[in-house]
Amino acid sequence: MDTRALVLVLALGGSAGVGAALAVRDALPASPVVHGLSIGERFVPDGASPSAWLAARRDALRAREIRLRHDDVELTATLGEAGVEVDVDETLAAAQRVGHEGPWARRIREARRARRGEIDVPLVWAVDEEKARALLERLAPEVYRTPRDARLDLANRRKIPEQAGRELDVDASLKALRAGAHDSYEEEERIELAIRTIAPAVVVDDLVSVDVTRVVAAYETKFKRHGKEAGRAMNIKNAASRIDGTILAPGETFSFNAHVGPRTRKNGFTIAPEILGDETVPGYGGGTCQVSSTLFAASLFGALETPDRQSHSRPSAYIPMGLDAMVTYPESDLKIRNTLPFPIMIHAYLPSPTVLRVEILGGDPVAEVVHQVDAEHTDDFIRRIYVKSELSEGKVRRHQKGSCGYDVRSYVKVRYRDGRVGERSYTSEYKPAPEVFWVAPDYDPSALPELPEHAKAVEELQEGEVPAEAAEAQAAPAEAQGDGFSM
Repeated sequence: MDTRALVLVLALGGSAGVGAALAVRDALPASPVVHGLSIGERFVPDGASPSAWLAARRDALRAREIRLRHDDVELTATLGEAGVEVDVDETLAAAQRVGHEGPWARRIREARRARRGEIDVPLVWAVDEEKARALLERLAPEVYRTPRDARLDLANRRKIPEQAGRELDVDASLKALRAGAHDSYEEEERIELAIRTIAPAVVVDDLVSVDVTRVVAAYETKFKRHGKEAGRAMNIKNAASRIDGTILAPGETFSFNAHVGPRTRKNGFTIAPEILGDETVPGYGGGTCQVSSTLFAASLFGALETPDRQSHSRPSAYIPMGLDAMVTYPESDLKIRNTLPFPIMIHAYLPSPTVLRVEILGGDPVAEVVHQVDAEHTDDFIRRIYVKSELSEGKVRRHQKGSCGYDVRSYVKVRYRDGRVGERSYTSEYKPAPEVFWVAPDYDPSALPELPEHAKAVEELQEGEVPAEAAEAQAAPAEAQGDGFSM
C-alpha cells in the first residue's frame, strides 16, 4: 500500500470513530435529570426546573391528610403536622444519578428507558422526629388502657377475670410513620399505630390465695342520699364498686386513680358538689373522695403504708381531720402499699343505703393502731355575699357553711403482735372556707343571720364579680371530671 492509500484509510477510520463518539454523546442525557424521568410516580414537566417542581410538590404534600389509628382510637392530621415532608435535596440527588453514573452503555440504556417512562425514582421522605414524637405523645393518653386485675365479686360470689392494658409504642409508631407510602394514589393514608400490651398484676389464678374470711382492718363512713346529696350517693357507690375485690400481693402498690379512672359521665359518674377554690360547685365525681378517705382510714388501721396521700383544703364532715384523702384525676392520687406478709383484698361496699364500709381482707390484724391529732387553729373565715339577679325579690339563701383553717399533725402508733412498736406522724393543712350567701339585688341586709363565731369579715360581690380564689382556680386547665376535687 502506497503512502496515499494509507492516509486515506486512516482518514476514513478517524471519521468513523468521530461519528461513533458523536452518536454516543447524543445518546447520553445532557441535563442533570434525564428527559422523561418519573419521580414519585409523576413526570417532570417539559422545561420545568426539577428542583422547583419538587419543592412545589413538597409544599402541596404537607397538606395531605393521614389517619393514625389503632382499634377504636383514630387521629387525623396532615403530613406537615406529623413532621413528614419530601426531602427535595435527597430526592433530586437520586434522580440525577439515573443515566449519569456507571459505564456509557449503562447510561445510554437508562436514558432510553427513562424516555420510554420505564424508570420511576421514589420520593425520599424526611421526618422531623421532635414534631412527630410530640404528635404521637399527644395521642398516647387516648390509646392508653389501664390493665384490670382479676378480682372477686363477693356480693355475687364470682371471679372477674383480668384484662390486659395497652400503651402506645412511640418509637415503633415513629418507624411506621417513616415507612408510610405518603404519596400514594389512595384518597387517604392510614398509619397503624404500634401498641405495647401491659400485663395485669393479678390474674384469676391468684384469687385463690386470699383468705377472705379474715379482716385485717375496716372503716365506715356515712352519707346522705336524698335531695342535693343524691349525686354524691351515686358517685360513692360507683367508685366503691371499682375498687371492690382488688387484690394486692405482698409489696404491691394500689393506685386509686388507676382503678377508679376519670370521673366522667362516660365512666358512670354524675354531677354532685365538689370543691373549686374555696367554694363548692357542681362537678362530675363529687363524693369520690369519701371512698378514697374511707379506704385510707382502713389502710392506716391495717398498718399498711401510704406512699401518696393529700388532705382536702377543708375538713370533711364525714371523717375526722387527718383521716381524709383528697383525689383528683389524674393529678392527685391515693396510693397504698401492701406491707403485710400475705396477699390482701380491698372490699368496698354499702352494708346499708347510707353507709360506706371498706375492709382489708386476707388475714388477722397484725397490729393495734392508734391515731391521734394535734390541731392548731390558723385562721378565721369570712362571710361572702353574692348578688344574683336570677333570685326572686328579697331572696336570701345560704349556699355554704364557713369553716376555719387548721394545721393538723397526725400521730400514729402501731403496736405489732410480735411486740414491735412503730411511730410516725404526718401533716394535713386545712384552709378557711367562707360562709357563702346568695342574695337578690334588693335584699335586706337585716335578713341575714348574725355573723357566726370565727367569722372575721364580710365580702360582697356584685353580679359578674368573682373572688380572687375563684379566678385563680378558673385559670387552671379544666379536667374532664370538672375543675375541682370531689368532697
